[in-house]
Parts: sequence; structure tokens; C-alpha cells
Amino acid sequence: MKSDRECDKCRKNQAVNVCIGCHAAICETCSQYELFGSGCGCVFPAYYCPTCAEDPNRNPFAIQNRPEKSPE
Repeated sequence: MKSDRECDKCRKNQAVNVCIGCHAAICETCSQYELFGSGCGCVFPAYYCPTCAEDPNRNPFAIQNRPEKSPE
């Protein structure tokens, strides 16, 4: 998605992707990249905005992406 539209998240850069969680136009800096596999062996790219990337209701790998907290 290359357009003249600005990023819906940072409002600083040109949008180059669309978040598959909320459909916001996002720039390269705000894009969170995931690879999804299907049962047939196909793999396809998925781009999330920073908010959806951390939301397990929109990104099934969100919990895996969080850094582990060190024991206190």
C-alpha cells in the first residue's frame, strides 16, 4: 500500500502498510511485522500497528512477543 496518506498512528511519516487488526494506515516505523502460517504450509506477512501488535484479541502471537519480566 504505497500512498500519499500519512500514518494514522504517528502522523509523521508516509503510510506504507495497513494494520490487519484495526485497518489503520501505518508507516514503516510503526509497522510491526509478523509471519503467519496456514495448515497447507503457506506463510504470509501480517502488519500490525503498535497497539494491535500487543493486543492478544487481534494478534494471536502478542503474548509471545512480550519480553519476559525478570523475577523480582
